[in-house]
Amino acid sequence: MFAHMLRRALRSLRENLFLNLVSTGVVAAAVLLAGVYLAVMVNMTRVVDSWDRDVHVSAYFFTDVPVDRRFEVKDDVAARPEVAEIRYVTEEEAADWLVDRVEDVGPIVAELGPEVLPASLEITLHGQHTRPGDIAVFVESIESPDFEFVDYGQEWVQRFNTFLALLQVVGLVLGSLIMLAAVFLVGNTMHLVAYARRQELETMKLVGSTWSFVAIPFMIEGAIQGLVGGTIALLAVFGLYIALVTQLESALTLALGDEGLAFLPIEYTFALLSAGVFLGVVGCLFSIHRFWRQAP
Repeated sequence: MFAHMLRRALRSLRENLFLNLVSTGVVAAAVLLAGVYLAVMVNMTRVVDSWDRDVHVSAYFFTDVPVDRRFEVKDDVAARPEVAEIRYVTEEEAADWLVDRVEDVGPIVAELGPEVLPASLEITLHGQHTRPGDIAVFVESIESPDFEFVDYGQEWVQRFNTFLALLQVVGLVLGSLIMLAAVFLVGNTMHLVAYARRQELETMKLVGSTWSFVAIPFMIEGAIQGLVGGTIALLAVFGLYIALVTQLESALTLALGDEGLAFLPIEYTFALLSAGVFLGVVGCLFSIHRFWRQAP
């Protein structure tokens, strides 16, 4: 029985090639949009995670704090469980760092003297303590009269996380609308296929064919269209990925380090293929159900 239904589905795909290509194209376009959105979100999340893993807290000493006291404070902070690494930076090292990275600032630093910048402790936290709230608690706990101020520059990362969450919500809404539109378009295209075979299907219904006997071949058609459309969409996303890696290699190094731009994880790839099959099958059921109600 299944072999017979499969033959019917393949025959229909061949006989109604143009309409089936249109349905496949609609599925491919919907899955492509979803794939591009997922690829963007995956890489934006990786950017935020890489920034979170590279969080540094800078604690700047008052100039009148003795060197011995600075190292005592350094040892106390280093003993905290949140601290992964700590480094003491002298005034001279801070001035040299500024001269190396800022063009034409050397004469100004030479005129003002090497102590123009304060000595500091550069603190790197363990990954599990890099959330904005955890960092704020840590900074508050190490504040002391020895520090002029403590800077951790995490506010903009928190704002970016908020923006990322908002983008995910917007993407979810847009993705849902795209999927609904795709189901509607695929369903209407499949309805044209059913309409082209209306006499055959009306005869089958009149002689007592069951709903499953009529619908399953169309569901197989929809699954094939969805699988082909999803595969085409994934190949298109991969092509865009290769093009972006080539064009944005230097920028990616700055944002993501040596890791670069990432393609979709394997679970997302299977999810997009499944979404394509789902669109094809649901669109097919939608069209056949309408036809089934209208048929005598």
